[in-house]
Amino acid sequence: MRKKWTQQQRSALAIVLTGVFLLTGKLFVWKSDKPVTAQQDTAPVAEITEPAVTTAPPAESDAVPPVTELTYGTEETAIVPIEPHREEETETQPEPPATDDSAAAVSVTTAEQTALPVSETTVQLTTPVPAETDPPQTEAPAADPAVSDYFNDALFIGDSRTVGLACYAPIEGATYYANVGLSTYKIDKGTSEAPDTKGKTFAQVLSAKQYGKVYIMLGINELGNDFSYTMQQYNALIDRVRQTLPNAIIILEANLHVAYSRSSTDKVINNTVINNFNAELARMADNRKIYYLDVNPVFDDENGCLKEDCTSDGTHPYAKHYLTWSDWLRNHTIPV
Repeated sequence: MRKKWTQQQRSALAIVLTGVFLLTGKLFVWKSDKPVTAQQDTAPVAEITEPAVTTAPPAESDAVPPVTELTYGTEETAIVPIEPHREEETETQPEPPATDDSAAAVSVTTAEQTALPVSETTVQLTTPVPAETDPPQTEAPAADPAVSDYFNDALFIGDSRTVGLACYAPIEGATYYANVGLSTYKIDKGTSEAPDTKGKTFAQVLSAKQYGKVYIMLGINELGNDFSYTMQQYNALIDRVRQTLPNAIIILEANLHVAYSRSSTDKVINNTVINNFNAELARMADNRKIYYLDVNPVFDDENGCLKEDCTSDGTHPYAKHYLTWSDWLRNHTIPV
């Protein structure tokens, strides 16, 4: 017969079970409120904090320089960078493959330029000399006795390329007025950097003697400005020379081409624009008092660009190539 639990027995059993529960819970389930000490085996948990984020200023080499927008139509616009001529070649870039469309460079023209016919070849008044394939001579050939004194009354006016001519291959007897960055806008601003006239103004050099021949090679620094205004300044320079030297002949030298590496990437100074400018100079020539000479065939590659192995910056020939230019001028004199 099943034994019945009395009320007292059930109460006692409940008390016992409650005590057992409290004892086992304290040992195995509940966490102690006491702090963990060094003697305990439990390793302290390091608090993880995220480092403060600070924005450091960029390094100077990484700073992005401000973009300077070119403004055209002003006399102070600097287009061609001032770069020294190189004495030695440092690296030869491969020439571009020959194509029929050598004037693929983008051309920026003004409304006045658009009216001019596009000319891919410059006008020749003399028989061009083929481009040299052999290394340039180290010494200038002996001058022809018939023209040995031809340049004694010659004045050369020009920019950085004429500075190079005066420094590295001056023609005996000739006088030079040239400085880096010279343009028709700045003919009276600054002084000559050519060794024979260094520090002299244009007015001083022009009036120093009665020159019989005046060579002018300007225009590269004017590209990108208003074309009509540039030609007005060019004509004003010619008029000034003729007023000072009424018996002199004036020889307008074509601007040298730039290398393909520059012509194909420069929207202002590229060979399409240079050819258009040179064509306008050729139209000024009357072959009586004003003549036009173009040395470009001597230095051009098959695409009508300055040979890459003749220049380090795509614009200025290496120093040793100016001798070729001087020699060419000696052999392309204008009968007087």
